[in-house]
Amino acid sequence: MKKTTLAIMIGAFAFATSASASNWYVQGDLGYSKTKFTSYSSLNDSKFEPRFSLGYDFGDFRLAADYTHHGKFSGNVNSANGSVPASAKIYGVGVSAFYDINLNNDIKPYVGVRVASNIVKYDQGKNGVLVSSTEAKLGYGAIVGAQYKLDTNWAVNGGVEYNRLGSYEDTNVNNYGAKVGIRYSF
Repeated sequence: MKKTTLAIMIGAFAFATSASASNWYVQGDLGYSKTKFTSYSSLNDSKFEPRFSLGYDFGDFRLAADYTHHGKFSGNVNSANGSVPASAKIYGVGVSAFYDINLNNDIKPYVGVRVASNIVKYDQGKNGVLVSSTEAKLGYGAIVGAQYKLDTNWAVNGGVEYNRLGSYEDTNVNNYGAKVGIRYSF
């Protein structure tokens, strides 16, 4: 899983490096997202969620590699021994593709898709012992938003997104939220 994500990122950026260096950009986003665990509703929570991206702009099409910290979640879950404490920490490394809809003005709506390798570190009490596991799963998502160009290098961004963070044992983890950010183009 990690090798596949790394291969996609390397391939995308190898292609991008053959073009002009002035099309590279960095972007920082901060959002508020709701993460839902289908089998462990006590872990469901809303969090501030940062994302940092490095991307390449091809004109009306963009590719970006990113790191997203989805947050730490804790609660009690039911087990054969009654209610036991559990916690999860989730982060992901992903690749996004965006299509910018050119309206010939400073506001550009966009649509995008994201594929990520999401890592879940999960701790749960079992028989008086804390059991830990770490799993990486392939996730996917969709993004819709708009950016407003401030000048030749700076733009502000706002969007909503859905991310399927993966299926772990008997639960699916889904994430819904909105992010705002700023982008600097080189």
